[in-house]
Amino acid sequence: MIEQLPRQRVLNFLDAFYGGDTATALKYCDDEIRSMVYLPVELFPHLGPRQGKAAISELIAIHAARYSKRRFEVKFLVADEQRAAAIIDVAFTKRTDGRVLQMPIGIFFALRRGLVAELRSFFDTIDMIEQLTGRDLIGPLLREAGPALRPPPVEPSAVTVTGRGSSFEGRRPKVAKGG
Repeated sequence: MIEQLPRQRVLNFLDAFYGGDTATALKYCDDEIRSMVYLPVELFPHLGPRQGKAAISELIAIHAARYSKRRFEVKFLVADEQRAAAIIDVAFTKRTDGRVLQMPIGIFFALRRGLVAELRSFFDTIDMIEQLTGRDLIGPLLREAGPALRPPPVEPSAVTVTGRGSSFEGRRPKVAKGG
């Protein structure tokens, strides 16, 4: 039961944060909580590096002002006493035009004394900007840059790399030639 407590606290924080319940969300935060959302701060100045409960409160207020509805679904969550990681799907309904923005988010948490001390969030930046603006960013980029963005074709008989697991433990990988 004890091992489930950090997981439940993270779930409670997410539920309060995306539900707009500032008081409850802050109960799960360390006083010096640090937050970082990895998006261009030139486009999203409120999502850069932030610190303190006031910053979390401000983020919740910004969400409430911009989005009439906020939903999230946890797809994956793992937690222990010191850290947690989650993949969630979110949907935000924009107040200005009623469009629904949907995206997955990866969030990494550091926990201290059972509270969220740090959170780092990762979004698909291009997808988020496309949804916010209603504009295709990839199509024009591919048309302009063309082949420069595409990897060279790989022949089926190209070099195959084999090794132990996902790391080679400091050794050079064995190379098998041929198909």
